Amino acid sequence: CRTYIKHEVLTDIYHTYDEYDGILTMFYNHRILRCINCDSISYQDKTVNSEEVDQIGEEYDGTPIYEDNAQIQVYPLRDDETAFSKEFEKILPEEIYLTYEEVIIALNNKMPLLTALGLRTLLEQIIKYFGKSDDLGVILTQFEEEGFISTKQRGLLDNIRYLGNDAAHRADSKSRKDLILHLKVLENLIYQLFVYYKMEEESVKK
Repeated sequence: CRTYIKHEVLTDIYHTYDEYDGILTMFYNHRILRCINCDSISYQDKTVNSEEVDQIGEEYDGTPIYEDNAQIQVYPLRDDETAFSKEFEKILPEEIYLTYEEVIIALNNKMPLLTALGLRTLLEQIIKYFGKSDDLGVILTQFEEEGFISTKQRGLLDNIRYLGNDAAHRADSKSRKDLILHLKVLENLIYQLFVYYKMEEESVKK
């Protein structure tokens, strides 16, 4: 939810693995967490190797203070740039929102081909919701001519079309950074069409 906040621990399980001869001890911690801000549920794995513990200071009496170099994995994978945005659930038609949600899941779980295909599908759903043609290119041209999108924006949306085509026909996947940028383009389009232009249409009707 793009907010750094504490989580409620619903389940907390610990266990260890000892290697006596090599004196290696692995600590495992498995948790089910609930974000107290957005109510999202996550599963967290934390692994600590006893040989990878660093001393970071001392107590007043000289007792060492240690910090472990824990490896932490959270599922679904979380990313500041692609965190799930619930606000779109309120403004998108259900079928388009479900596609948006699938794109977020694919991107957060490092599935670039599925993400690219999903972005292309999401673009088509958004545009065809407002357009009056089955041809995506025709609708984009119409939107550009009528001022719904700028010429520069049209170019960015065309890139998303080609992105999906490359993924479908050549299994050509883009970098995570590129996919995030394309997602931001579509999120801006959602605000533009489903919020601002819809408000303008309702005002004109009144």
